[in-house]
Amino acid sequence: MGDFSAAERVVRQAVETGMIPGAVASAGRGAKVLWREAMGSAQVYGESRPMHKDTVFDLASLTKVVATLPAVLVLVQSGDLSLEAPLSRYFEAFREGDKAQVRIGQLLTHTAGLVSHQPFYAHAKGRQDMIDRVLKEPLAYPPGQQVVYSDLGFIILGALVEKITGTFLATFVEEQVFKPLGMHSTRYCPDSDADIAATEVINGQPKVGIVHDENAEAMDKVAGHAGVFAPAKDLAKYLSLWTADPDEKTPVLGRAVRQRAVLLHTEMAHGRRGWGWVLPGDPQSVTGDLWPQSTAGHTGFTGTSCIFDPISRHWAILLTNRVHFGRQTEIGDLRRRFHNAVAQTLFE
Repeated sequence: MGDFSAAERVVRQAVETGMIPGAVASAGRGAKVLWREAMGSAQVYGESRPMHKDTVFDLASLTKVVATLPAVLVLVQSGDLSLEAPLSRYFEAFREGDKAQVRIGQLLTHTAGLVSHQPFYAHAKGRQDMIDRVLKEPLAYPPGQQVVYSDLGFIILGALVEKITGTFLATFVEEQVFKPLGMHSTRYCPDSDADIAATEVINGQPKVGIVHDENAEAMDKVAGHAGVFAPAKDLAKYLSLWTADPDEKTPVLGRAVRQRAVLLHTEMAHGRRGWGWVLPGDPQSVTGDLWPQSTAGHTGFTGTSCIFDPISRHWAILLTNRVHFGRQTEIGDLRRRFHNAVAQTLFE
């Protein structure tokens, strides 16, 4: 199986020093889980609950690559969508000025010119009003010229999936992504009796099973940028898709679209992004120092992350509930050190 004691030590130290309440860490190759360990607490405030290997986490922005990205790519490989198409083909709000230049693929690479975030939830009246406000938001940058990580782009992509399919986003991803991959504990709006890691304490009460992101919560808890809950075991199944043997026939996404998604698509935009995925060398990459340049990954604000290398077929998952201790907790260095320790075992 390999000795993952160094990786476990890195995470346990973060728990013992009070950096994070708890974590579930895992690593593997293809469909094989080589290691999974739970550490610390799923909840500290309000009540005390231990972390378990199957504890469910609010994935936050991992939703972008675990739900919205594959949903879009399903439509691409079926011929229902071209990423080169202008967004104006589907949304009237993008038919004038610089917005008319925005291509759908630029939403996936965060190069559409949209701002990173806006507190739409403070004024929006329901899910459709939220989407309308996002669509009407003016561009902050010329399209295609720089990478600016944007929740807005993935909110629009979620709305695009619904517009093309005529199906609620949560229903589409469950039927087309989660069920075919056997991700049976992954969903928007999880069951209230599930073992769920607590996130931030709001007005004296920690959020448990309610999406942490305010804009997603205002969208009936279902959005393209956030809202999915999952345990590590299901994320391992998802990463097994991206690390499948090249000759293996896979559900959901075929080899052609998977290979294309992890290529660099932002050569001229001062960032290193694939379709949805963050690539090594990007300012937001937490890959660490020892993984290959072919590695891709993503993080979530609540404290979640995953990376994988489609060539070696190795992957790593680190799920923490770091915002339970407050939004100020910075774990970028923890993620990188964890990935270094995992790489030492996987690539030895």
